[in-house]
Amino acid sequence: MSDVQPVRFENGRPMLFAGIRRKHTFASMGKDIPHQWDEFVKLGTLPGQIGTTAYGAICGGDPKMRTMEYMCAVEVRSFDAVPKDLGRMRVPAARYAVFRHEGNVATIQDTWKQIFDGWLPSSGMQSAQTPDFEVYDELFDGATGEGGVEIWLGDKPTK
Repeated sequence: MSDVQPVRFENGRPMLFAGIRRKHTFASMGKDIPHQWDEFVKLGTLPGQIGTTAYGAICGGDPKMRTMEYMCAVEVRSFDAVPKDLGRMRVPAARYAVFRHEGNVATIQDTWKQIFDGWLPSSGMQSAQTPDFEVYDELFDGATGEGGVEIWLGDKPTK
């Protein structure tokens, strides 16, 4: 049984994400994803960007190959003006279990692991096979890695 429990459940709305999208191995993501965020921050405001919240979206995980795709992103109104070399992701409307990661973002992998290895198997839920994402709002301090992060996990009943 996991100590990590959702703080709430949300019905997420469809969103369009634009940013830097890369594939990582489980072994390297701890050092590679922070570099990806450094690159993303240098992009500045993207065309059609909505608000200042940033998202770390995860999709295309392959446990057998021990890889996953990660996208540093912001929400945009449309993909029309997004530069061609940037990644795009459509996030469908879905139900999400929302978790809170307190402490430094450097330890966020531990929280994800507790969600997938502990909470999810014992929750009566399964992945909705939608992109899961981290929400970096105005409380998060990118310079220190502190301020807390929400983790949104798309879920659905196992039956």
